[in-house]
Parts: sequence; structure tokens; C-alpha cells
Amino acid sequence: MLKRNNSLIMRIAALSLAVFTVSTIFTGCGSSSDTKVKDTSKAATTPYGKYDQEVVYSIGKSTPGSPRLPKGDTYENNAYTRYLKKVLNVQNKDAFEAENGDSYKQKVSMAIASGDIPDIMQVDAATLKQLVDSDMVEDLTDVYKKNTTNTIKKDYASYGNAPLESATFDGKLMALPSTQCANTPTMLWLRQDWMDKLGLKAPKTMDDVENILNEFVTKDPGGNGKGKTIGLAASPTIGGAYASLYQMDNVLALYNAFPKQWIKENGKVVYGSTTANMKKGLEKVADLYKKGLIDPQLAARKGDDVTSLIVNGQAGAFFGPWWSPDYPLNDAKKLNVNAKWMPYIAPVNSDGTVTAYTQNTAGDYFVVRKGFKHPELLPKILSVLSDKLVYQDYLEPEILNYNKIGVDSGVTPVGILVNDNSATTDMYKNMNLALQGKKNPESLGADKANYEKCQDYLKNPDAPSADAWSGYTSRIIAPKLMEDTKVNEVKPVFFGQTSTSKLKGANLQTLQDETFLKIVTGQEPISDFDKFVATWKSTGGDQITKEVEEAIKK
Repeated sequence: MLKRNNSLIMRIAALSLAVFTVSTIFTGCGSSSDTKVKDTSKAATTPYGKYDQEVVYSIGKSTPGSPRLPKGDTYENNAYTRYLKKVLNVQNKDAFEAENGDSYKQKVSMAIASGDIPDIMQVDAATLKQLVDSDMVEDLTDVYKKNTTNTIKKDYASYGNAPLESATFDGKLMALPSTQCANTPTMLWLRQDWMDKLGLKAPKTMDDVENILNEFVTKDPGGNGKGKTIGLAASPTIGGAYASLYQMDNVLALYNAFPKQWIKENGKVVYGSTTANMKKGLEKVADLYKKGLIDPQLAARKGDDVTSLIVNGQAGAFFGPWWSPDYPLNDAKKLNVNAKWMPYIAPVNSDGTVTAYTQNTAGDYFVVRKGFKHPELLPKILSVLSDKLVYQDYLEPEILNYNKIGVDSGVTPVGILVNDNSATTDMYKNMNLALQGKKNPESLGADKANYEKCQDYLKNPDAPSADAWSGYTSRIIAPKLMEDTKVNEVKPVFFGQTSTSKLKGANLQTLQDETFLKIVTGQEPISDFDKFVATWKSTGGDQITKEVEEAIKK
């Protein structure tokens, strides 16, 4: 769970629903023998037009780690696929299925190497360029204009159309990207019941945070036993994962340290993991660990291990985004109804602001196989699932039931998510107006279910159910903090890959992760940071930096 990216997060939050694409008769991986004939029917030239004859399309299915599908449902036959069949008369056939991450990427690489890719496929930026250079995917320029709703177009435009531009080559739109809306600042989540028991005040400065963590560790307000209460639960990757769980970016940003980000310092392009500021930030994190304020078993933790510390009541704090009440805190609340978690904007700069780097506005890309008879299916399914289902058909019974029983929306055929850039704070504003009776709850679309959770919370705020608490905290309390906080945005200048980073990037990343973890846990002195930088530069980093500079100029 630790590696959940923003797409998965937005699935948990249910801000948007996933989307997909389609093909004609499925044979093997793709249908390379299809004869491309222009389809001018209403179905092929409108977002919601239904096909007279069923259209079957093949996909490369990226699967969630814990789908929770009801018995009998599959990735080819579930509430979402049945909804798409009813609306568009389309049916997916999975050319391959693999869990999101390295397993899925391997399947994609194998399909490309064979020259037989599915009709619709999710890829990263580097793979998109490879497919475009090899002339293996369709130009979507025209079908995007005709088959995408105005809502989706406005959502893309809210980013200055940057996501679409990143998928455009020589003036041609070669993929539809998912979007990643603004999700800063990340917050410090604290056991409020522990703070109340110890008489601790809300934190602002780093000193405040350290004092609270020290009190948690030394006075054991959770009753875990002497030496068994953990202050801050954290990830062994230390930082560099935007708006994610358990990262130390909030602390590093105090020193203008931005790991894994290509930024400009004094007019020069630098890799944030190698700067003097990074050394200062890393030294601070190491100091927190040395003081016993960070999980002593940090080096041995995996994603689920960190989560279990929070769910089981062993840890009193972690850094996480606004959706943290939905996961992992909903599970923590169900296990211990008396556990009270509260978000804080801390630590802050001396002027009360926070500093954070922004993210790439485009997530994964979704391509259509060259020669596929129905390239318009990708924007059609995107429009149906991210617009029609969200704002018109949100009472669809089967999908409502999926939401109730916690089915991961990653079970949808294609996980493309498109939101407005300010979707999170807009969600809060609209929800708040509805709760005040100033907005029709029906206008909230798919988020109406969370409106009902918020109502339940307000009826019994002192002893709410876990679902009511998580709904209100993730839709009102946390995003209000986002809305009210002044963020100093640091905008990275490059997000892609270069020819050298494709070859050496993985090894360089491993070098960084291992070095940073050893420095933080005291296995290596902070002076070894300089050795890391020298090694990073000499084993490919300098060459990658030159290539990034050239890419920016172009």
C-alpha cells in the first residue's frame, strides 16, 4: 500500500471514477488484421452514443492490489463493465492482467516486443514515446474533439492543458493522460486523544512536533508498554513521493530539500536529491531518528508494516495527505473506536507558510492500438465514467453497492482518471455548502455518499462510526486546512526520462534509497552524503543532467 500513487488515491477518495476503452472482435492480444474503415455513425461521433452491435475491445489490465470483488465478479464482468455494456454496448476482453507496478510494466514490455499490443493500454511517458516513435498507436486528435464531453475538456483545461500537451507529438494527440490534481499540503496526523491525555497543544514549529513525539514515546499514552510506543511512523524511502503516505517531505522542505525532483537552483538545473539543502534536510531527519522520535525499526518496514503500526495503535503520528482518513485511518477507527486522529499543518516556516514541490499534472497515459477500428472508444468511455456516471448516473445500484462494500474502483477496465486541478478544495467547498443547506446534495454527484456520511457525523460528532468520521474528516476538516494554508510552490522543471536515465536510473535510485536510509538510521555518517553525490554524478547522473537540460531547451 505504501506505493499507492495519486491515481489510486483518487480511487479511494471516490472523487472520480475510472475509465476505459474498446475494440471489435477480440483475437489474442490485438486485432492486427482489422481493416480500418471510418465509422460515421452517431455512436462513433458522440460521447454517449450507443453502438447498435456490441463492440469488443482488448485491454492490458492493470489490477489493484486488493480488488475486493464480490464472488462471481471478474475484471471482465463486474458492475462497471455491465454499466458500460448498458450505456455504450461495449465489452472488454483482457489481453493480460497484472498488478499495477513492475509486474504490469513487464507485461507491457512483452506485448510491445511481440508487436501485438492490446486495443487499449496504460503506459508511462517513456513507453508512450517509444510507441509513438514506432508508429504503433493511433492519433486521437479528432476523436478527442468529437467524443469527449465539455466537462472532461474543461477539466483538462484547468491545468492549462498541460496534461494533453505532454501527450502531443508533432501536433498530434497520441494518448489521453490521467490527471493529478493539486494535493498539497501534506499534513501531520496526530493521535488527538493522546495529546489531550498529555495536555499537549496544537503544533506549529518543528520544535512543537518534536516535543509531541517525545511525549508520545516516553509517556506511552496509548498503553502499549514501556518502549513500545512509536512516535512517528515513516517510510524507509524517506521522501520524494508527492502527497503520499509516510514520507518525510514536510521536514525536508523546511530546508528547501526536494528529493527526486528536477528543479532550478541559482538558474541551474539540479537533481534535488543531490543538493546541499538535501544534506541539511537529511541530517535533520537523522537527528529525529537518533532521538528515538521516528520508528526504530524504520529500515525493516514495508508498506503494510508501517500501516499496521497506525491501525494497531502503536504509533501516534505520520505524514499523509487529505485522504488519510479513508486509508489507513478508517481501519484504525474500526479497530479502536476511541482512537481520535486529527490533521495539523506542521511543521511550518517561520512566517507560517509551508513549502512543497508540485507534481506532474499528467499521470499514466492511455493509448489506442494503431489500426483499431474504434479509436473513439477511449474518449467515449472516459466521458461516460468520469462525467456521466459521476454527475448523472451516480445512483446506479450496483456501483453504489460496490462503494458500500469497499470494492476498489481500480476494477474498472481502464484506470484513467480526469479531475479538475482544484478538485480537492472544490469538493470541500461544495460539500460544505450542501451541509449548510445552500447547495442541492444531488449536485454533488458521486460524492453524495460522502455527504450522507458527513450528515451522520454531525448527528453524533462525539461518537461517530468509522465511516462517518472518515467521510467528514476527509471531506471537510482536512481539505479546509488545504484551502486555508499558504503554500510556497516549488515547480519541478522536468518529469520524464532521458536515454541515460532509462539505462541507469534504476541503479541510481537504488543507490540513493540505500544511502539515505543508512544515513538516517545512523549506519553511515552524514559526511557520506558527499560520497553519494560524487558516485551519483560519475555513474550517470552528470550525463542525465545534461540530457535534462537539453530536453528543457527543446
